[in-house]
Amino acid sequence: MKKRRYMPVAYTIIVFIIIFSFHTYQNLKVITSSTSEKWARSMYIDKSPYKKQASVAINEDAIWILIAKEDRFTRTAIDKHKAVISEAHDILIPRSQLNKLVKYQGIGPYIFWTENFELYMSKEQADGSYEEKSLISENVMDFNVIEYDGQNFIAVACDMGLMYYRIDQQGLVQLGNTYAIEKPLYVSTAIDDSGIFHTVAIRQISPMLKEVVYLHFFDNQWLLKAQKVENAQISNESVGNLEIGLDNDYAYIFYENNVWNNAGQTAKTLYATLPLNANDQIEMKFKPLKPMGRESQNDEYVSEVRCPGIQQNQLTAVFIEDYYDEAGSGFRILNVSFKDGVITSQLPVTKTMDFIKEINIAKVEEDEALVFLRPAGEFKYDIWFTESGEEYASVLEKPTKEDYLTAMAESVSPFISGIILAMIKAFEFLPAILWVVIVEFFEIKKFTSKPKLNYLIAMAIYMIIKLATTNSYYRGLAYYKMPDFMKPVIIKYSIMIMISAVAYLLVRSWKKNIADFHIISEFLLFAAYDILITVFLYGPYII
Repeated sequence: MKKRRYMPVAYTIIVFIIIFSFHTYQNLKVITSSTSEKWARSMYIDKSPYKKQASVAINEDAIWILIAKEDRFTRTAIDKHKAVISEAHDILIPRSQLNKLVKYQGIGPYIFWTENFELYMSKEQADGSYEEKSLISENVMDFNVIEYDGQNFIAVACDMGLMYYRIDQQGLVQLGNTYAIEKPLYVSTAIDDSGIFHTVAIRQISPMLKEVVYLHFFDNQWLLKAQKVENAQISNESVGNLEIGLDNDYAYIFYENNVWNNAGQTAKTLYATLPLNANDQIEMKFKPLKPMGRESQNDEYVSEVRCPGIQQNQLTAVFIEDYYDEAGSGFRILNVSFKDGVITSQLPVTKTMDFIKEINIAKVEEDEALVFLRPAGEFKYDIWFTESGEEYASVLEKPTKEDYLTAMAESVSPFISGIILAMIKAFEFLPAILWVVIVEFFEIKKFTSKPKLNYLIAMAIYMIIKLATTNSYYRGLAYYKMPDFMKPVIIKYSIMIMISAVAYLLVRSWKKNIADFHIISEFLLFAAYDILITVFLYGPYII
């Protein structure tokens, strides 16, 4: 007999465990889900004290990520498609002063970086250590390293103009002459299949004027292809994130305007397309870059366009956009493809996040790897990584121990806040509750003599109210967040009826163990079970 007294408690616990497990499973599906058919979820790599773009390189077997730390670099190797960090080691470079770091890039055995306006390099030795830093150039505003035909080339923007260096086994050699342009701020380069370095630079003429210059560098000779003076809209507008990409028909030039005001930072990216087969100088016409579906909007935020530095059959690029839908707003990385100068397809690379910065991409054949930064607190940044391909996605779709813990933690809070919501929802069922209370309090003999009829009428009133208010659980954001199988009309009403049936059975189990169970107590217990189960089931979607 004692054992039976505990059965209602056991049944109650089992019901709420089932609800908790259901939400944990749903959370786990969201956590491990891929963002698109091409890109899987991101994985954490490391931390950095600098809000600087991490360097990423890829080949047929592995992916390498170079990260700057307080006084050293860290190179992390990831097995391609396996989402496994196979190696991570620190790199100490004698006499380096990374507290002055502006930009860095690793390629092969070399690391290039700028300390304030001085460009340095260091090479890995046979024993795995790195040689003492050596100066490449002074007064450097920007640089870009690219690999071609087994050799490394550096495009440099300094106060004298633009220049190219080649690094090989013999050392560092400047190629050709310096292209004279006054104090270029940024430089970007991409190489086509014939070995022409397509180079774009931008300089500030005045607070209101900036000049974009597009050149070819081939056989140690410079050839000016296009130049354009652009007007700023306001004097505190700054330029940055210059990028160039190539497909079989066009060169795509991107640059970004940034303005800081009371509302925060705005980022607007402009781009121009230039035909590769043009023999004479070309006129550049810049227009705003907008994601598909948002062409008519004027408040778009598009930042940090990144393209592979090689010619592609169809140009692919990634950039950060501000994104909002029924689930909320934030920032995400978008992967787009261009054809004939316009975006023809797009896929999300990441889920919507509160902050994304300093993205970088590397590509070999059809495989792509991407890194980006997220804030980690205490003025540090987390480095995150993702990769294209089905093999990588199949690995990341398998939940880890941390995923289970996160999913369970996210399932707890709706239970806590759900209690408050249940108290509010209880007022909707006052007519049914008052019916039972009034009949019993005033001893209306017509119904007190027939308790089953009294209970049946109260239940009927309760269920009419419940079914009439079912749609309140399916409004707005709640409808968007809940699983698709819960949305059909027949299913949602069936769920409500099933919850009431479970609540009724739980009350019956209590009634079997309590000799004198008053009808008011019985109905209030039913209502409490029904409301709590309903709110706990739908809580994560409506809270």
